[in-house]
Amino acid sequence: MDIPGISMMQKSEVKMQLADVHVLDGDIWEAALLYSQVDKDYKFEAIGHEAKFKNARIFYYDGEFDYAQSQLDVLKQATTKLIANDALNLSLMITDNYGLDSNYIAMNWFARADLLIEQHQYDRAFTYFDSIVEEYPAHSLGDEILMKKAHAYQLRGEWNKAVESLDELMKYYPTDILADDALFQLGEIYENNLLNPDKAKEYYRRILFDHKGSLYTTEARKRFQKLRGEGTLLD
Repeated sequence: MDIPGISMMQKSEVKMQLADVHVLDGDIWEAALLYSQVDKDYKFEAIGHEAKFKNARIFYYDGEFDYAQSQLDVLKQATTKLIANDALNLSLMITDNYGLDSNYIAMNWFARADLLIEQHQYDRAFTYFDSIVEEYPAHSLGDEILMKKAHAYQLRGEWNKAVESLDELMKYYPTDILADDALFQLGEIYENNLLNPDKAKEYYRRILFDHKGSLYTTEARKRFQKLRGEGTLLD
């Protein structure tokens, strides 16, 4: 940051990395300050959109769901497709689950656990997830919890446990909005980590037949064809 002569864009890129480190270190409001600076300097650039998204996520982590939602609503129109999709997904998750219990405890616990996963404190995150399931057994966050657990297990390289969580999600939430995501992750794990191409094909095939409108359809088709080798698709 103190090197003379670096460009404003280079300084902003460094600010983003520094802010990410502050998040990992638990100083989320110092991170928010840096993200806000980059957002202000590059409102219409990809780096500015990323900064606004990460700043909205800070407020989400802290339980300020209404403010986070207002920022995410702006980003849904971002020209950066990845950021727009990330904003939409987080926005939908908040909309679907916020306020279902009168004091918002479950959602606050979930957001804290999400931050702990970001900080690689997986066991502490699981404690919050388990508390939600015990205290609010019928809460709509059940599918999100299983998806987050699967993500954490993948980060730890515990592929079989990730499969268990994703299979559980498919068992109890087969028509949920996360179902195609779970199927694609299962296909990836079996293809790339557990080295079981037949199982991978099974999950990619289910996307093609059961989730034809999925964003994963094109990629699932490519992977299915690759694993099958040459031939007529879906024979």
